[in-house]
Amino acid sequence: MTSSHVPSPRAERFVRELAELRIPDPASTRNALWLRLGLLLMIAGLILGALAFPLAHATDSSLGQGDALALGLGGVAAAVVGSALFLRYSLTAFLRFWLVRQSFDLDLLGERLTTEPLEPPAATTHAPEGETHHGTTHPAPAPR
Repeated sequence: MTSSHVPSPRAERFVRELAELRIPDPASTRNALWLRLGLLLMIAGLILGALAFPLAHATDSSLGQGDALALGLGGVAAAVVGSALFLRYSLTAFLRFWLVRQSFDLDLLGERLTTEPLEPPAATTHAPEGETHHGTTHPAPAPR
């Protein structure tokens, strides 16, 4: 069962205005490359760190243990750098879309406020001379 989805004029306008803003596409090749590189570094760092532990405990030689510790430290550094790259580029894509969407919604709200007629203010009672209500109604005084 297929249904033909006809985009609304608002969605068409959003796509058109997005193209006019010339904001780079979040799925561009460079950003996707850095995102994948960060994910690869994260996984490689975890694997190196996991392999370094048994290597360091498998020998009594301090030289072999030092090599395994250096390998493990390199793995931890790769995992940290990969995590930072992955987080940066995934958040950039999300926040870029969020900012454009927020801008579009605010523009739509501004148009709605400027095109819709304002309602006349509600009738207020006149205050006795010397007292002002400033457009608010005051409750009756409390009984004594």
